Amino acid sequence: MKQYFVFMCSKCHRFTLAPVGQKRRRCSYCGSFIDIKKVRKALYETPQEASAAVREYNAQRDDKFQKVAERSREKILKLVPKERIEVEDIVDEDGQALPTGKSKRLMTLLEREAKGKGCTLDHIEEVCSEYQLDWPWVEGQLNKLANAGVLIFPRPWKVKLVRIEQQEEADPGRKVDVSKDIVKILHERGGPVDVEELIHNFTDTGISESSVEDSLEKLMRTGEIFEPKPGVVQLI
Repeated sequence: MKQYFVFMCSKCHRFTLAPVGQKRRRCSYCGSFIDIKKVRKALYETPQEASAAVREYNAQRDDKFQKVAERSREKILKLVPKERIEVEDIVDEDGQALPTGKSKRLMTLLEREAKGKGCTLDHIEEVCSEYQLDWPWVEGQLNKLANAGVLIFPRPWKVKLVRIEQQEEADPGRKVDVSKDIVKILHERGGPVDVEELIHNFTDTGISESSVEDSLEKLMRTGEIFEPKPGVVQLI
């Protein structure tokens, strides 16, 4: 089973998690992007253990995490590869001229890399140079595009472009905000619910998957729900 890191967001100081190997994730509480390489981490063998630790650290707010992170340091150093410094030519691999304007180049990047199933934030960062974009600027734009409903974060370390998919939907009139319905379901269950189960619950009634994902992202941003573990949501 894949190991997980637990760490703290430097902006809102809430604890969260990510699979070992991910370089970045979006904070589910404040929406800022976390550079996992730069934060102090604690290592856990399973996602269940990591999720339990996140709940404990967020509830206690004491120095227990610092002690666990220190004990994990040696193991983490063996797992995290050293950063490679590479010089890449700024060129479109298809030999086509990139559009002028940073915003247009960013949309080209997202349309090529983040449609369909989406891709990780790590991948977006890796290909930024190919589109003559720098990551700090892209990082800020991703949050703006998420707020505008152009893209979503199906996982905190994954981004998905939804604007084009919405145009291709057979019934665009079914694009609705189901946030209140999601909260009602979670309240009735009284505990964590699988994201896939929620999606099927709504798609069976004719509501698009992207509607559900958008609504989940909205609830994440407003702090009404959180992910106790990947692929599962729960009321705060």
